[in-house]
Amino acid sequence: MVMEVKVKEGDTVKTKTVLAVMEAMKMEQPIASPLDGTVKEVKVAANDKVKAGQVLLIVE
Repeated sequence: MVMEVKVKEGDTVKTKTVLAVMEAMKMEQPIASPLDGTVKEVKVAANDKVKAGQVLLIVE
């Protein structure tokens, strides 16, 4: 489940910036950007249930 989305479309991010926080097995897991870029699309919101491999955000 998505606990929190920390960025919005248009935000500039650096490598390792935390984009969102997920809950898995009652533990919070930060999701970090793999690259420098701009958030082009946010595909999830807080409290959304997601599946393994689902695209959460797009950073270009």
